[in-house]
Amino acid sequence: QFAATTWRTASHPSRSFARMSSDGGMLKLAVLSCGVWVSFVAFGWAQETLTSHEYGATKERFVHTSSLVLLQSVGNAIVAYIALLATQGSKVTITGGVPTRDWLIAALGYLGAHKSGLEALKYIIFPLQVVAKSCKSIPVMAGEMVIANVKHSPTKRMSVLLLTLGVIVFTLTAPAKKGAEAFSLDRKTVIGLGLVLVALVCDGIYGPYQNMIASKYKCSEFHLMLNMNLWQGLFALLLIAPSGELQECAAFIVRHPSVLQQMSVFCCTMALGNIFIFKLQHDFGALTVTKITTIRKLVSVLFSVVWFGHAMAHVQWVGVFIVFFADRLAKAACLTLGLEKPTAAAAKKTI
Repeated sequence: QFAATTWRTASHPSRSFARMSSDGGMLKLAVLSCGVWVSFVAFGWAQETLTSHEYGATKERFVHTSSLVLLQSVGNAIVAYIALLATQGSKVTITGGVPTRDWLIAALGYLGAHKSGLEALKYIIFPLQVVAKSCKSIPVMAGEMVIANVKHSPTKRMSVLLLTLGVIVFTLTAPAKKGAEAFSLDRKTVIGLGLVLVALVCDGIYGPYQNMIASKYKCSEFHLMLNMNLWQGLFALLLIAPSGELQECAAFIVRHPSVLQQMSVFCCTMALGNIFIFKLQHDFGALTVTKITTIRKLVSVLFSVVWFGHAMAHVQWVGVFIVFFADRLAKAACLTLGLEKPTAAAAKKTI
């Protein structure tokens, strides 16, 4: 049974509960969630290949991360605009009636989360970055409380904490790889964790702010996707244009044209995945999106385990169990500790 189908959106709690309670609402959430997971498994492959593959006889690596942010922004914006034309025709409006100021605030947080997360990988190992980013649900939930004045049930707060704990257990107990870089709390690590903290703060701003935009101005999910990526792309262009990174990226492509294949998969799967994400954002809220994308990280790793035959430690399966049953465990824990009354929990259908 798809336990996540009982999540409720923060921006429209009453309407979303009715939507989630219906079979159609549960099916929609299941389809959108699977769409996110499948799209981003392919996206993760392309991203990993782009950033870790050694190209040519000189074994050169692709290091132009800001160009990747710009690339994904352009691709997402184009797909979103096409979707708007298909659904609304020639009368489509770019902003969806939302003031530019609101789009700027949300897009700056969006850019900050992406850019800081990528920059962190220059200073810390990938597993540590994944562990830190798996805590994304916590700042998003805090952002909903501050920005949207949402009051989360004890069960939902407990579920977020268990979900985060499960991903941390899964990542930290992974078998050590031969030659893997060891963890140490030095200057580079502190800088890397600081960048992850900035990314988490940005996550806590732009997700709930999108909730507010969708609730206040009734714009579509494609307006969200178009404007978030359009403004993020413009900001990214302003950041990298003076540095000459665009020219360096173009020169890299000329030297290694095979990189275009990975870049195409990167761009297309990101655009497809974002359609599902922004539909989830519009219909079910920021916290639901965050929980689904957090689970997506685990799904990607499990896919890698099955596809490539990687080994998993026994304790890692405990982390898998916690993640996939976080909602049910949270409900049981809250009932046992008396944090939520059985009648109230049953009435809210909150798992």
